[in-house]
Amino acid sequence: MKQLNPLNKLDLACFLRSQLYLAPVLLLFYQQNGLSIADYVMIQGIFQLTGIIFEIPCGYIADVLSKKKVLILAFVCFFLRAALWLSFKGVYIILLGELFNALSRAFLSGVYDSYIYDYLKSTNKTRRMLKECGRTNFAMSGGAMFAAIFSAMLFDRYGTIILLSLEFILTLISIILLTTLPNPPSAKPHAVTLKQKFTEIKDTAIATLKNKNINIYILYSALLFSTTSLFCWCFQSLLKMSAAPVFMFSFVYVINHALRAGFSYYVNRLKNFFGLNRLLVVTTFLCLYSFACMILSFYFKLPNIACLSLIFVCIGIGFQLAFAIANINHIHTFALEETRATISSVNNMLQQTISGLSLICFKFVIAPPSGMQGLSFAQAFFVFGAFYMAFFAILLYKIYHKKTPQTSKQPLPLN
Repeated sequence: MKQLNPLNKLDLACFLRSQLYLAPVLLLFYQQNGLSIADYVMIQGIFQLTGIIFEIPCGYIADVLSKKKVLILAFVCFFLRAALWLSFKGVYIILLGELFNALSRAFLSGVYDSYIYDYLKSTNKTRRMLKECGRTNFAMSGGAMFAAIFSAMLFDRYGTIILLSLEFILTLISIILLTTLPNPPSAKPHAVTLKQKFTEIKDTAIATLKNKNINIYILYSALLFSTTSLFCWCFQSLLKMSAAPVFMFSFVYVINHALRAGFSYYVNRLKNFFGLNRLLVVTTFLCLYSFACMILSFYFKLPNIACLSLIFVCIGIGFQLAFAIANINHIHTFALEETRATISSVNNMLQQTISGLSLICFKFVIAPPSGMQGLSFAQAFFVFGAFYMAFFAILLYKIYHKKTPQTSKQPLPLN
């Protein structure tokens, strides 16, 4: 029997770990534990911000230790969430489980792309970086899509216990699979002590913000990521408020991840066809269209309109993911090898910051404290859409009028 390529093993592990059977009905699980729709949105924002606390330390750990070990840690944290929610109930258990989830995301986000690059570098195939990252994202979306097909049916028949049990078992198998991965050679960071590392992080972050080849793209990608988070975490709220049947929760989730998988798999072709800047323009237009769909859906609150609108929103999310993957490849082109994972973490930290703040602000816009009257979901999406489009217009102007050419491949300095 032919042995699996290490990157194929990584893809298989990600496919298994990404089978999130609970995700399509997570809002219903929250409500079973005494939380409201507004609480659901706010908690996701809080734990996106919590992930920031872990993001750069996780990137540094990946630079110092082997990236294989950090990948395993990421999967173990998610395994602990499933084990916790299987064993206990209540609001505080939900919060602790989401804390493990935030830690898992932080470990994974700054590491998997760096592991892929290190492995390809060890085999002199770095030009395959964009394609391999696309395949890994395809595996993640494919796993989520596969799970969503059965999620609603299993929830209706057996409740959340079977969903969490499946996540528990599949994550354990994926952890075992990760232990068989090799440790590709990787450059060590300059810093050796904690104080030196924080200095290096500061210098790397400043250099990243000053580098004209990547700074605007990192900010733009972070803003697009935050719109995707806002859309996705309001999918279930929209379906619930529209009195949609449970199977629609799974249907929309399947469509979302089917499109994500497709855009991830063909990201290399999309990048070559559009180019990075034109891909960004198309993604921005679809983001504007997605805001319009969400406004109309929350205004009418009809299940069929909601479902159809969310399908169109998912197309925009697919383009956003394609741009995000292409942008990661763009960042790696200009990053020094020994700080690659740290720079990836800086990029992800900015995404989590803007996304978390956006979700928390959205909660207080629709459900302000002290019994004040909040905006409706439709009104809130109109306000947030106008805010984002203003930022996108400014950044697009800067991209198309900057003096430094995008093709200048000068490595990112440390200070």
